Amino acid sequence: MSLPELNDLSYFVSVVRHQGFTAAARASGVEKTRLSRRLAELERQLGVRLLHRSTRRVELTEAGAQFYERCLAVLEEAEAAYEGLANLRKEPAGTVRMSCPLVLAQTYLAPLLPSYLAAHPKVNLHIDPTDREVDLIGERYDLALLARPQIDAMPGLVVRPLGSVKRILVAAPQFLASAGRPASPEDIANLATLGRVSDLRDSTVRWELFDQSGKACSVSHIPRLQTHDLRLQLEAAISGLGLALLPEAIVATSIKTGLLEHVLPAWAAAANNLYLAYPAPRGILPSVRSMIDFLSAQLPASIQVRSVVADTR
Repeated sequence: MSLPELNDLSYFVSVVRHQGFTAAARASGVEKTRLSRRLAELERQLGVRLLHRSTRRVELTEAGAQFYERCLAVLEEAEAAYEGLANLRKEPAGTVRMSCPLVLAQTYLAPLLPSYLAAHPKVNLHIDPTDREVDLIGERYDLALLARPQIDAMPGLVVRPLGSVKRILVAAPQFLASAGRPASPEDIANLATLGRVSDLRDSTVRWELFDQSGKACSVSHIPRLQTHDLRLQLEAAISGLGLALLPEAIVATSIKTGLLEHVLPAWAAAANNLYLAYPAPRGILPSVRSMIDFLSAQLPASIQVRSVVADTR
C-alpha cells in the first residue's frame, strides 16, 4: 500500500477539528467538494472507513480515532520541520561541515575560527582535517579548502582561488654546520633530506625547483624520513635530521626564531594554490554562505601575513 499524501492527512484533520466539511472548507479555503473527494480517496486507499457522515455532522469511527491521533503527530512533526528549515534560512544557524588538509587547518583556520564563531553564535562547525581527497557532494561536505599546484575542472562545484603558498628549503643551523650548506640545488643529493614519497614502489623523491628567473632544476634524492605529515617533517627539520621542502607559512616562525634557516633562498618549488570549493550556490543555507564569505574575506590576508619569508629574504 502506498503512503497517503500529506495534504490528505491535513484535510482529514481539518474536517475532524471543525466537525464537518462545510466548516472545514471555510477555515481552510479548500472547496467542500474537494475535501469530500480527497477523504473518500483516503478511505479507499487505507481500506477502512474513517468517518461516519450525516447531514449535520461527522463522527470518527474507531479506526478513524486511532488514525486521527497519528495524523496529528505526523502533521506536528512536518510543521516543525518546515519551521526549522525556515529558521535556518533566516539567519546563519546549524552545522557547517568542512574538509581541510591538516596543515592548513592548523596554520590558517585555527587562528581565524574563534572570531567567526563569536560572530555567529548559532552556527556549529564540523572541521575534518584530512589530507585525503574527499567527495564533497557524496560525503555531504558543505565546503572544502584545497591546496594544489593546479586544479582540474570539478563539475557541480564552485572553486574560488584564495591565494598561493610557496614551498621553500629549510634546515636547522646545527645540521647545516655539520653537513655543510649547499651552494646549488645539485648539492642537495649529498645531504640527508626529509620528504614524502608518492609511489611506495619507489623511494626516490624529485623536487622541482625554480629560481627567480624561472630556470628549473630537478633534484632526485631518497629522504631519510619519509612522511606525508608536514608537521612531522617540520619537527624533524628543527631537530637537525635533514633538509626539508615545506610551505613557508609553517616554517616562517621557526626561521624568525632561529630554529631553522632558509636554504638556497634564490630557489623554491612551485607554489601550492589554495582554493575554496563548495557545491553550486543555488539554495545555499545562510550558515554555509556566512562561512564562505568569511573565509573568502579573511584567508587571503592570512596567507599574505604568513608569507613573510619570501617578502623579507
